[in-house]
Amino acid sequence: MQAFSTRLLGLLLCNAILLLPGCNSIGKTSLANRWDSEANATIVGAKEHPIPQPEVIGSVNGLLDVALEAAPAKVTVAGRTFLSNVYNSSYIPPVLKAKRGDKVRIKLVNNIGTADIMIDKPQFTNLHYHGMNITPQEPGDNVFVLVPPALSGSDPMHGITQSPYLKDNTYTYEYAVPKDHPQGLHWYHSHTHGYGEDQVLSGMSGLLVIDGYIEQHYPELNTLQRKTFLLKDIALPDTKDGDPKTKTINGTIGATETIRPGEWQVWNLANIGADSFFEFVVDGHKFWMLARDGNVIENPEEETSVLLPPAARAVIAIQGNKPGLYGIRSLDVDTGPAGDDNSQVVLASLKIEGQPVTEDATLAPRLLRPAAKIASIHPRAEDLKKMPITRQRVIEFSETSDGKTFFINRKQYQHDRIDTEVKLGDVEEWTVRNVTGERHVFHIHQLDFLVKEINHDDQDSTGLRDTIDVPYQFDGAPGEVKLIVPFTNPNIVGKFVYHCHILEHADNGMMANIVVKKSTK
Repeated sequence: MQAFSTRLLGLLLCNAILLLPGCNSIGKTSLANRWDSEANATIVGAKEHPIPQPEVIGSVNGLLDVALEAAPAKVTVAGRTFLSNVYNSSYIPPVLKAKRGDKVRIKLVNNIGTADIMIDKPQFTNLHYHGMNITPQEPGDNVFVLVPPALSGSDPMHGITQSPYLKDNTYTYEYAVPKDHPQGLHWYHSHTHGYGEDQVLSGMSGLLVIDGYIEQHYPELNTLQRKTFLLKDIALPDTKDGDPKTKTINGTIGATETIRPGEWQVWNLANIGADSFFEFVVDGHKFWMLARDGNVIENPEEETSVLLPPAARAVIAIQGNKPGLYGIRSLDVDTGPAGDDNSQVVLASLKIEGQPVTEDATLAPRLLRPAAKIASIHPRAEDLKKMPITRQRVIEFSETSDGKTFFINRKQYQHDRIDTEVKLGDVEEWTVRNVTGERHVFHIHQLDFLVKEINHDDQDSTGLRDTIDVPYQFDGAPGEVKLIVPFTNPNIVGKFVYHCHILEHADNGMMANIVVKKSTK
């Protein structure tokens, strides 16, 4: 009885201040439904400094021209300072911003070396432009390219190591953003098979934005303040194997963001970490979803939380509630009996203070209406639904009982094997089936797919995506998602990959090669 009373008291206190130690077991539903609650009286550990915003580098005269150096640097993450391999000496590297029709040139310099976490010697590396519907051939989004490190001592690897675009330890990527490219949040990160998790956990990932989505589809929101919140996981120095990874927002924990009562803002949210799930919520607030995975949502969706599996992104419009201090947190995510710990964590606080804003009163009714200029959204879910299906496939995710080796269709990844072959113009229906006891995250390069169904009442969203949560097997029934996958874009001809975007799983076998060929007819 005493234990029950203590547990009950703990639950009551957790619901009151939501930040006491040991409150991570509070259920997702009870917290997600707190949108109408009062502000928290106390936020333990809240700091007055704001969440730092990343540097932004935009295109000039139609050219986005950037140099990224991967190298060890002293960084401060979650209050700890240590040496890690990052881009341009920053754990949160520049946000790269381009527009439809722009040319992109990114010079990647590999100076990876020994650091305090993840990496103990030089490594090969490369870049992947996640969500970009561009060529998988050189010098575009080719993840088979290997950029050697400047220092000797790296392990030998299989891939493209001789190229006219590669000089010593520097590779120059160049591609054009198609004029009908999906607008929104994409991202860039290392995609060196076997090293992907280590390099992304080190901090080698950043946001890539194809801009214009607010101006074109929600012009009434164009004057609002926009903020970028990048969600990453990290194994800090002295983290033991099996310990939960530390979750951060723009590299910090416990900062305080400020907004006025009644003020609307647009927030760019992106999980650009390696392995962890974020269920993003702001206590006492609902928000409107405007885009997912770089695809504008035609009818805004009112939500109390948003699940962001590894690699997922969302654009939301949020309005400040009553004055007070509110928690910004990631709720507990059940990753399955074999999954990693993704308990609830407090990322930051939202402080609402100042003169109330009344001139934004017309924005809430606007969000009840569809996006403007829907015809310019590409691709569109309605168009995909009308396309005839040319083939159906089952893509099965499985793993060994010790959870250390992973498979797609019972095969571990091999760099020189073609697992799937399709013709340009085909539209296929894929059933992604998870027969394991943990969640997986399906991603395919070069295109967006339409999510038709997700079983087990999964909280992830249907619609146009490039990354989707696949529920774990429950009571003998595999987790499944059904997708319409269009291979209709001429830009994607070539060889690329699909995989689980929990990078630990991808590095250890849960990846496959696909080739799109032009029809010989």
